[in-house]
Amino acid sequence: MGELKAGVAEVNITPPIGISLCGFGNRKGPAETVDDDLFARALVLDDGRTRLAIVTSDLISFAPDLVQRIRGLVERAADVPGECLLLNGSHSHSGPNVMSFRSMGSRDVAYEDVLCRQVAGAVRMAADRLEPVSLRGGRAPVRIAQNRRARRNGRMTIGHNPDGAEAPWVDVLRVDARSGSTLGLLYMTAAHPVNLRGLAFSAEFPGYAARTIRRELDGALPMFAQGCCGDVNCTPMDGALRTTIRQGELLGGAAVNAARHAEPLQSNGLGVARQVIFLPTRIPSVDEAERALEDQKARVREAEQDPEATDYLICQYRGQIGWAEAYLRTARNRRPRPEAFEIQAMRIGEAALVAYPGEMFVDYQLEMDQASPFRKTFTLAYSNGCIGYVPTAKAFPEGGYEVDHAFRYYGTLMITSACERMIKSATLELLDGLKWDN
Repeated sequence: MGELKAGVAEVNITPPIGISLCGFGNRKGPAETVDDDLFARALVLDDGRTRLAIVTSDLISFAPDLVQRIRGLVERAADVPGECLLLNGSHSHSGPNVMSFRSMGSRDVAYEDVLCRQVAGAVRMAADRLEPVSLRGGRAPVRIAQNRRARRNGRMTIGHNPDGAEAPWVDVLRVDARSGSTLGLLYMTAAHPVNLRGLAFSAEFPGYAARTIRRELDGALPMFAQGCCGDVNCTPMDGALRTTIRQGELLGGAAVNAARHAEPLQSNGLGVARQVIFLPTRIPSVDEAERALEDQKARVREAEQDPEATDYLICQYRGQIGWAEAYLRTARNRRPRPEAFEIQAMRIGEAALVAYPGEMFVDYQLEMDQASPFRKTFTLAYSNGCIGYVPTAKAFPEGGYEVDHAFRYYGTLMITSACERMIKSATLELLDGLKWDN
């Protein structure tokens, strides 16, 4: 094992206007303008034995086919094995549709082709800039989010639950050159970037946090990675750009504070472990699936009679009919359809990164924070794809959007309450193996 080296790079991935936005199922049209640019940023680490790469992006997530394409490109361009590449999306709801959602606009093949090559190029540039580094890890409090699962009139709704779980802090991994300057700052918090709901591309609050970090840390590359925010929204949510800017400034300031007080991490090597588990899914009854299909058809008929509903919006609603038809076929066939779920873990000296391909409830992050054998563990969602919401077992009998409705946008079946135990057990096994495999 040799000296730890690192390199960083970024590319602008802002799409042209006219491409579908992603995140909300009721937008009336594609993007019409750009509020701020979107970026993909890469960190490559190499200890002489293992080379790994972390990519953060101002995207909702990466579709599974894009993950595979980018991993193949990166293997050839930067000598980073596919299993050693982590692709995280900030989950901005004001970015392009690069996921296979049923009713959030179409994917743009031309843009995605360029995007894949841009991301691979960023990793290649970072790999070409490797230099000796030291690492520091830190945490600072910040409150830009709140638990959103609130019971109202006997039903679970999206609102504000002051007693709900949250992770009100920002974690940072600081990468310093031998000269003492900071090359890059990986900063992580758990908050849905969902304040902006218009027809403009934006990185939302992570983008404005990045501006603060770059300014305060003398040009260090800011890399935002999204945590487990499945049941946590940014706050306040008033749709105003000034509010989003303020959220970003608060997060960026906290990240700078964490970076300035970060503690050295012993750089005793890198490691990567990965496991694909298969999560059980719930097959609906035929009656339930038939009702779902009729509901979606009625929704389209209602929209077609609404003079304010655009053709674009009606097209999105029709996409849900396709989901309901597939749902009914599954109900009639009664064949189990487990969901593949890749868990990726990285050892970076005394710290660990855990990456999940789902909209993880924040409890997964809190659990790893306490149970991991590593001194510091950063737990990320929306990484290497996204299968949809992954609630805790406790949330299933409570119901609500994340449990009962959101899976239809992903075009999949809903996973079951048994999945929490499976995911946490497999993750801890991976971390234990990495801890002692030095």
